Amino acid sequence: MNTIYLYIFSLFGTLLSTFVGSFLPFLFKKPHPKLTSFFMTFSIGTIISLLFMELIPHSLEHSGTIFSNQTYGILLVLSIIFITGLIFFLLHELMHKITHHHNHDKEDTAPCHDHVHSNEMIIENKITLTSSLIYLFAIFIHNIPEGFVLGTLFTSEGFPLSGLMMTISLFIHNLIIGYSISSSFKKSNKGKLFSILLTSLNGLISYILSIVGYYFSISFPDLVTTIIFAISSGSLLYVLLIELLPSIFYEYKNKYTFLILSFSFILSTFLLLL
Repeated sequence: MNTIYLYIFSLFGTLLSTFVGSFLPFLFKKPHPKLTSFFMTFSIGTIISLLFMELIPHSLEHSGTIFSNQTYGILLVLSIIFITGLIFFLLHELMHKITHHHNHDKEDTAPCHDHVHSNEMIIENKITLTSSLIYLFAIFIHNIPEGFVLGTLFTSEGFPLSGLMMTISLFIHNLIIGYSISSSFKKSNKGKLFSILLTSLNGLISYILSIVGYYFSISFPDLVTTIIFAISSGSLLYVLLIELLPSIFYEYKNKYTFLILSFSFILSTFLLLL
């Protein structure tokens, strides 16, 4: 019976929610700023909860069985998280320099105003697309252990209440993440089909990994599990600090930001700890 719950619940919590979220930016030509701010802030509260109440604790839990001294396990997890975040940051900076290189080479040629404006628009679109792809890739890596963890919650006997709670939390989380990624592609002037399909791919990966986690989690060594969780934590921490938090304090800021963020964190944490 739990197999049926697995396929149905995980479908709603991963692929379906991501697909619906990726479709929302194209459903409204100009979304209301306050609604967008609410969704973004709520999403960030959910991500903070998943990161510090689920992913990092699981990383530390599995690392404790690898070494006789638990301190070594903690250092391993923190090192992987730091290196992963650093790699994403350096990748972002590299892409940023590449997209600006052509513009700097042309600064002394003094082209006409229309040509300058056209070049600025092209470069801006490239920068937005680069950021979107890095964001997509970070979430892609994060979704590997996310799906894996979801699948393991359906292995217990009886009704999988923890699996249901995780599904509800992930539905909200992936709905907003799908909306955020798809909106980012839309800003870079990518079409509806491109944005929806590429964004939904993340949900598909998470869904597939939930099935993998259900059937194969017992045979995974603790070292592999620790590395998977730590890499996911590092990638998501990068997304949180570099992409998401600045957006709610600058682009989507409103007077209820802290209240919404706190409510989202508390609600998500409550669902995860049930």
